[in-house]
Amino acid sequence: MAIRFQCPSCQAVRAVNERMLGKEIQCPECAATVQLPSAEDIEAQKQAKAQLRRQQAERESALRKALATPVQVAVADPEVSEEERLAAEEKALAAASASFTRPKPPSGEDMDMTPMVDVTFLLLIFFMITASFSVQKSIQRPAARKEDPSTNAVQQDPEENTDIVTVQVDEFNAYNVITTDWDRVAGSKQDLIVALNEAHAGDSSGNQPTKLIVQAHEDCMHGTVIAALDAGREAQFESFEVSTVEQFD
Repeated sequence: MAIRFQCPSCQAVRAVNERMLGKEIQCPECAATVQLPSAEDIEAQKQAKAQLRRQQAERESALRKALATPVQVAVADPEVSEEERLAAEEKALAAASASFTRPKPPSGEDMDMTPMVDVTFLLLIFFMITASFSVQKSIQRPAARKEDPSTNAVQQDPEENTDIVTVQVDEFNAYNVITTDWDRVAGSKQDLIVALNEAHAGDSSGNQPTKLIVQAHEDCMHGTVIAALDAGREAQFESFEVSTVEQFD
């Protein structure tokens, strides 16, 4: 059973085991020496408090009886002197008197907030471990091109350019890898990585492509486009381009 004590130096309230009663200990707050009361001292304090409560109850009971007793007007006895009558009234008032002073409350004990702080940290650690975090990725889309005729030279078709590998993402989120030598359908990201590694290794002419073009259908999922770009990075392509098409040829 734990016994609480209050340090006389820092007024901190702490709890110790009842086996430490009657011994001197150091306060964990200020390291001051505190003499703990013995079991007899604690029992004597309990008895003194009980005696004080009984006396207070007796005074209150006597006051209630005095207030409930009707006041009787005594007829002056010619044989009793005025001094004797006043002395008798003072004795009656002294017997019915009661103390109206508010009893001093026992020394209050501060609430120990240590268990509440421990529970708060445990809940915080629990939510940090169980929370799931997702990384959001974005694609930088090129600015819209003007409808005016271009004065630049005509670019070569990506399918005929040996420096380019094209990945088409259809409306069913399937991949189609197109190179100058072959084209292949990849049903998953792992198949796409294998195909892009093979394409990046070089074609039959010994040319090694460095640019990856991702053509995404307008109905495909955004995550499949991100997966295609991730596969291109793993295949060590140097540059990327993303475009949206309404329908593949």
